[in-house]
Amino acid sequence: MDERLRFSNTWWDLRLDGPVEREQRQALHQELLAEVADGHPLHRRPVIVVAKSEASDDIVVHLPATTEWARVHLTWKGSAETPPWPETEFYGTVEALERHLNEAD
Repeated sequence: MDERLRFSNTWWDLRLDGPVEREQRQALHQELLAEVADGHPLHRRPVIVVAKSEASDDIVVHLPATTEWARVHLTWKGSAETPPWPETEFYGTVEALERHLNEAD
């Protein structure tokens, strides 16, 4: 995972290994797994939750063994969504993700 990625104040960086960050990563990962159904581009792909927006229901995930990152808008339905939900935007590089996050904030 790219350690150069810096998040603005509207994002909670969950890469730290404190108990609160671990708990948040686990809860967000479980919700993502519940929402992503067959036919969604993240279905059955390993992801690592790295940040949560403080301003929306968005999370940032890294797709290990690739250079890909994604911003996912969770719905908090608690069960499978109909693709394309949860809405997901992919970024091929950490720089592209960071550019988008800085423009959006």
